[in-house]
Amino acid sequence: MNFIFKFLNKRYSIRLLIFFISVFLFLFFVGGAIPVMLEDYSEKNESYAHKYIGEMDRISEDIKTALTKLNGLDITNCDDEMIKQMRFAQFESKFIKDIGYSYGGKLLCTSGLGKLEKPFNELPPDLITPDGALVWLKVPIKLFNFEKMAHVVRVDHFNAVFNTSEIDQDDITASNIAIYVVQKNKPPYFYGGNKELTIDSFVRKKSIYDMHGMKTIRCSETSNICAAVYVSYSEIIQKEASMIFGIVMLSAISTIFFMKFLYDLLNRFKGFRNRFRFGINHERVLCYYQPIVEMQTSKLIGCEVLCRWVDFDGRVATPDEFLNIIKELHKTKEFTQIIIDKSFDELAPVISSIPGFKISFNIFPSDFQSETIVDMIGQYRVKHPELTINLELTEDELIELAQVSIAIDELRAWGYVISIDDFGTGYSSLSYLRDINADYIKIDRSFVREIEHGSIKSSLIPNIVNIANDIGAQVIAEGIENHKQIEFLMSYNVPYGQGYLFGRPCPVEEFSQLICGDKLC
Repeated sequence: MNFIFKFLNKRYSIRLLIFFISVFLFLFFVGGAIPVMLEDYSEKNESYAHKYIGEMDRISEDIKTALTKLNGLDITNCDDEMIKQMRFAQFESKFIKDIGYSYGGKLLCTSGLGKLEKPFNELPPDLITPDGALVWLKVPIKLFNFEKMAHVVRVDHFNAVFNTSEIDQDDITASNIAIYVVQKNKPPYFYGGNKELTIDSFVRKKSIYDMHGMKTIRCSETSNICAAVYVSYSEIIQKEASMIFGIVMLSAISTIFFMKFLYDLLNRFKGFRNRFRFGINHERVLCYYQPIVEMQTSKLIGCEVLCRWVDFDGRVATPDEFLNIIKELHKTKEFTQIIIDKSFDELAPVISSIPGFKISFNIFPSDFQSETIVDMIGQYRVKHPELTINLELTEDELIELAQVSIAIDELRAWGYVISIDDFGTGYSSLSYLRDINADYIKIDRSFVREIEHGSIKSSLIPNIVNIANDIGAQVIAEGIENHKQIEFLMSYNVPYGQGYLFGRPCPVEEFSQLICGDKLC
């Protein structure tokens, strides 16, 4: 957590973080759309391949049906009955142009020419399919008085002549498709198209990406035909320019809105309130000590424990910056406990030899209950009975507390001392002050500051002293900075003082250097 706040509080750290996150988000949005687009083109390529494969599947099924039927007949001679059956099978077929009967490697008769006067010696086949069919591709076929290039497939003794010129003209003449015929125990046979588009014999359906484009391979489930279709990225960009522009713009707009949201979120996260909330601990909470002296003798009678907080950038924050935050976060007891624990640990070795030394703590009104105070400080009263624990509440805070006089009586019975801090800034009535029966009244520094100017506010100090005498409380003046203020205060029997003249709030190391015995050095 410390690392996070330190990073967020460095100059330009949020901007750099937002920049890198925005780049990542932009690439994420665009990158998320690209696979969808490529998948769409893979499906288009597959559809394109299926167009050829589907037609070949229909031809294959047609030939297979016709030849299987003929091979099932009990006919072994090229007589009229065989020729009639071959012609009938050709008539029923949509794709077969001629049917022939072969035996012993010789073509004996065909449905078109009948029984051949001279048997035709067959050439070795171009390929053998995995199911054992022999295939001759692009061979000259003599039909009546003309020849035509066609394909021949033989199953057992019967063969069928067919051609795919119409399909080939539409498809495999293009540079972005290649047609292969799968053969037995050999690599796929290249039939036509772009020979650079290769396939593996074991591939059935797959999309392969390279640096320049995408190749989609699809093989028939029922025949031995495979097709490889290729589309380049430049072609995709050219065809989908408007969509790509829309994706980029939408991604940019989404990124901008998310950046704004993230920027506001991180700024709130790195704000003082959040830094403080995550930093309420013994390491970041500091205790400062300001001496309280008897002005006539310079005798040290005690000190007020003041708090500071070290920000994640090393800056020391004052209570004015975070006291209200503590209240809003309902962390008053947790914060006060840290102050109490640290101050006793730090002060005990320094002031243990000063009898009756008063340690003054500012207590939040929400925690000003006898049970709460005893729970927070009780163990230290037992360990250090020589010390006096002074609990300070401002005048306004006392007014906010219900049944405060009962709580004060209980705490006083436990041995605690009660002070009213910043007296004169609130609106307590004299009868209310009598009910509280505080041990000390601390004159607010704003009254002391005006002594040299002879203002109306400073003239109220004698009245405050009279009120303190009336309720049986001692008076401590805060904010003393020069001897003229001391003279004025002592002239009205103010015995105790606190302020920069005696010592500023400081860490325990500096505070210990101010003490010489039971007096200030």
